[in-house]
Amino acid sequence: MSRSLLVRIAAVLALVTGMAHLAGTFMAVPVDQVAMHAAIATMKSTMVPMPVGPARSYMQILDGNNLCTALLLLVCAAQLFVLATAPGGRATDRLLLITAVALAGFAMLSALYFFPVPTAMTALAALLTVIGRTRLPRGTMA
Repeated sequence: MSRSLLVRIAAVLALVTGMAHLAGTFMAVPVDQVAMHAAIATMKSTMVPMPVGPARSYMQILDGNNLCTALLLLVCAAQLFVLATAPGGRATDRLLLITAVALAGFAMLSALYFFPVPTAMTALAALLTVIGRTRLPRGTMA
């Protein structure tokens, strides 16, 4: 497989994971999940003093972290789409490596704190990016 195809597949995996994370942030909790609603109410009412600025609730902090995570996954996807067709070279190689490391880190954290789907998607995206990084684009001399 060509570098372009491998990196595009990695980009799609990062894009789907980012979009799913974004959607999950705004999903409604089913009414029958009484314990979850109680936990959310507690998170909304528990304020955390910030070093600068007003206090925020744990729910605001969680939502902010969820949105930051989704944003960074979407940025990784966009970067991979751009790099898939970028000419080979040191800068491209380094950016692919940095993005692969970021996705691998996300996969490890997902394995520790979340569930298997984002772990598998981002681990596979990282692996495909690393493999794609070793492939020279067509017309490039080694």
